[in-house]
Amino acid sequence: MKTFYYGILIFIVGSASAQETKESVQPMSKKAQKGYLYDVSKDNDGTANITFKMKVDKKSDAVSFEKYSFDKNLKFITTSDSKDDKKDQADYERTSFYAYVGGSNSFDVLSMKLKINKIVRLKTWNRDKQRYVTKKTISDETVKFKNDNSKSYIGYAAYSSSDNDKQNLFCITKIDDKENNQSDQFVILMVDETLNFKEKPLDLTGSYSMVYCDQLQNENIVMIFAPNKGANDISKYVYYQFDIEGNQINKCEFKSPASALLITSVYKKGDSIYFFGSSTKENNCFEKVFNEYAPIDNPGAAANKLLAKWEKSTAEKMDNFHILRFSGNQNDFSTNTPIADFKSKFKTAPGDKDASVYKGKKFLIENFFVTKSNEFLVTGQISSTVMMGLENKETSYEDIVCFHFDKNGNLKTQYGIGKMNDDKKSMLFPMYQNFYPSPDGKSVYLELMEVKGMKGYTSFIDAYDGNTTFSAHYFPRITKIDLENTSLSPFKVLGNGNYFLNEDNSSQYDEKENSILYVGMDKDYENLWVGKVIMQ
Repeated sequence: MKTFYYGILIFIVGSASAQETKESVQPMSKKAQKGYLYDVSKDNDGTANITFKMKVDKKSDAVSFEKYSFDKNLKFITTSDSKDDKKDQADYERTSFYAYVGGSNSFDVLSMKLKINKIVRLKTWNRDKQRYVTKKTISDETVKFKNDNSKSYIGYAAYSSSDNDKQNLFCITKIDDKENNQSDQFVILMVDETLNFKEKPLDLTGSYSMVYCDQLQNENIVMIFAPNKGANDISKYVYYQFDIEGNQINKCEFKSPASALLITSVYKKGDSIYFFGSSTKENNCFEKVFNEYAPIDNPGAAANKLLAKWEKSTAEKMDNFHILRFSGNQNDFSTNTPIADFKSKFKTAPGDKDASVYKGKKFLIENFFVTKSNEFLVTGQISSTVMMGLENKETSYEDIVCFHFDKNGNLKTQYGIGKMNDDKKSMLFPMYQNFYPSPDGKSVYLELMEVKGMKGYTSFIDAYDGNTTFSAHYFPRITKIDLENTSLSPFKVLGNGNYFLNEDNSSQYDEKENSILYVGMDKDYENLWVGKVIMQ
């Protein structure tokens, strides 16, 4: 027999030094269970409205909605129904194009030659389902570019804009010409929607390797290069920033804190760019220790051959942790923290016994925060590779790691945090982690989206064929970081392991109240769960 909860309201109130949490459960109607979460909104008085869109009835001329309303203390108020007339939309053509290397067969799967694929599709509006569907593919073409000397380009990375008026591809490449020693020359290739391209060589003097590149939230692209063997100074690295249209914004030659510097993350905060990395005790050049970084897609393999070599080298245990900050054309600082220092500055939350000291294993950064006093918080997870079955290798997301640095990048504390679920299927998924400052700026709240991995089917066809897979179910856990005392408060867990956040519209941050509203359901999708944390 299934248990139903009617009008249950749960209050969990923390002490004045921590956070206040509230939770409420409300049964959903049968029609809402068959629909999907459409919208989460808040009224001026704090009323939370959770709206479900019903399964579209082909015979009806309207789309139905059901709204569940809760007051600011999460006490259930009422449900209400509404309808909108079905809409009609005009057909349109959508052009998409992307860069890649390799291919889907054994003859070119190891190739790094750049390819550009352009697809034009006709989208038509399905009135019954109230959404666009692809009616047909108008054209599909793949192009391999060559320069004036008939040499191909080796692909390293490709980025694009979300702005429909900037439909260029920004490609980082090298010229494939070892005979004339041009294979060491990096070139920015700008490709437009007509597949015309312009070549912009980077002004690097000598032979260099790609250390890291990524696209920022403002769509600019940042890159770091390291000199290869034979250079006068193998620690003299070069940093670039370009806009999405291929214009150089910044360039800086700087002294790397290690001759072989492994960079794995970048963040933009204010006018500054922060890179995070690590290094071993090796004094050799970057290309000999870590191999080149090339994150471009290879549709025929899990990773292209350059990236596969780079990822393999990153599994080595590191000896130092580094932070680099750039402002304009200047390197403000490049720090060096020996891994051995973390043990003496290790702290845990009260009652947390499963945390461990960072020992230099591969560390994937999930988030970064700059406090009001310009101190730094870095959080992420240790990762490794595990076997799922006899053949499948998967990334495993393990210990949670949170570092606290002063304004000059010197280590103050490592906050050790244990995982609630450390079974193999739960560790297949990364934990989302977010920082929220307290109103007085003296504390920062760390939100962890804990994962409960579950085995099941993603579709009816998979169930029919017996193809099971794993999926992630998330629930929030929150602690308060006292910045002055460098301490953690006891964790607050929401959902009690029975309710999980919805995939879309899962949380809303209210800056005025300094609170987070969570929306989820039980695993049977029969009960609506709402949670709230007020960060004091």
